[in-house]
Amino acid sequence: MQIPEYMVKTYELNDDASLQYFSKNKEAYTIVLEDSKEQLEQLGLKFTSAEDFLSNFTNDYRKEAKKRKLGKVNTTQANGNQVAQAELTWKDEDGEFFMLVSAVETKTHFYKVLCWTIAANEKALKEDFSQLAKSLQD
Repeated sequence: MQIPEYMVKTYELNDDASLQYFSKNKEAYTIVLEDSKEQLEQLGLKFTSAEDFLSNFTNDYRKEAKKRKLGKVNTTQANGNQVAQAELTWKDEDGEFFMLVSAVETKTHFYKVLCWTIAANEKALKEDFSQLAKSLQD
C-alpha cells in the first residue's frame, strides 16, 4: 500500500489488523483487516464481489452510533483488484467522525481498509484515504 508520508506505522489501533497507520497531528487513522476467501467459505460465507463484502460489513458497523450515516457504495478497479468504497459519518461521546470504508477483492482475499478522522478533516483527507485503499496489493 502507498501510505501518505504524514502517517506512521503503529500496533495499537486494532489487535486483528494486518496493517495499521496513524497521524497524531492530522488525527488520521488506517487499519487493514484481511479475510481469506477460503476461510470465509469454510465458515459458510461466500461473497460475490467487493461490493457484496462491503455491504455485509457496513450493515452493522457503528450501528449503535448516534447520527450514523452510510453513503452510497462506489466501485472501481485498481491494481487488478475490485474496490468498493462507502463514506460513513457518525457522532458519539468523543465527537463527530468521518470514515472511508473500503473493501478490496484480490484473487485469494477480501480486505477491509478502514480510514477515519474527525469530521472537520474529511475534505482534507478523503482523497488520501481513497488512494491509500486503492493502492493495496497482495
